[in-house]
Order: sequence, then structure tokens, then C-alpha cells
Amino acid sequence: MGSDDNRDVELVARLKRLDAGAGALAPGFDYDAMLERHAAGVARSRRRLLLARGAAVALVVAVVGASFWRLDQRSMEPVETVVNAAPLRIPAPQPRIVRADTYLAVAALEDHIASVDDALNDARLRGGSADVARLERTRAELMNSYTQVRYAEMVSANF
Repeated sequence: MGSDDNRDVELVARLKRLDAGAGALAPGFDYDAMLERHAAGVARSRRRLLLARGAAVALVVAVVGASFWRLDQRSMEPVETVVNAAPLRIPAPQPRIVRADTYLAVAALEDHIASVDDALNDARLRGGSADVARLERTRAELMNSYTQVRYAEMVSANF
């Protein structure tokens, strides 16, 4: 019976260790604490939102105030009158349609078409059908603009 007593003592010791270890497995917070942390986070986000709105309103007021201040400064400038001044000469009216060189427009369109072609090749390799469709529409619009500029160039060369 001596070995049974040793087993009982070992069993009791093990049970005591299990009881002591079971208390450490309890979570450090409960559901109420989680709700409190959530409420505190919501309150912090509301405070940040109010601060951001206040800063935006202050910035708008400052910009509007500066605008009015500048308008007020312009109206307070002294106006000098010249008695013996020559009458102002009004320049001759300029034509509304001006002939301009299309070289820069054509070069910019060609560069843009080349960059869209490059992006279109990359999108086709990646397999993004939405990107490919969008880039093809963009390329078609650029080509349409390019043909219109070239047509305008040809028409103006004949005049």
C-alpha cells in the first residue's frame, strides 16, 4: 500500500499544479472591457474628425479673410491723376483666328500615343482586360485627335 500512497500524493500534487495553471489561462479582459475600448476608439476618432473640420474651417476663414484684405488694400491705394497726360493709345484689334504652327501639338500627340502604346502592351502582358479596354479607348481618341490636327495642317497648307 505504500506505492498507492505515493501515487495518491503524486496525483494530488498534479491536480494542485493543474488548478494553479488553470487560473493563468483566463483572458486579460472581458466583453465589457472590449466594448469600453471600442467606445474609447470611436470617441478618439470623433475628436480627430472635429479637429480636422475645425482646422478646415479655420483655413477657409483665413483664405477668405486674406482675399478681402487684399481687395481692401487695392482700394486704399492712392490714385494719381495726371492732368497733362497724352491720351491713351488703343492698340489695333487683333484677329481672333491666329495661324499657329502645329509642330508642337503633333509632337506631343505622337509622344502620348507612344506612351499609351507602351502601357497597352504592358496591360496585355499582365492580362488586365479592363485596363486594356480603357487604354484602347484612350489610344483611339488620341489617334482621332492626331488625324484632325494633320487634316487641319493639310487644309492650312493649301491656303
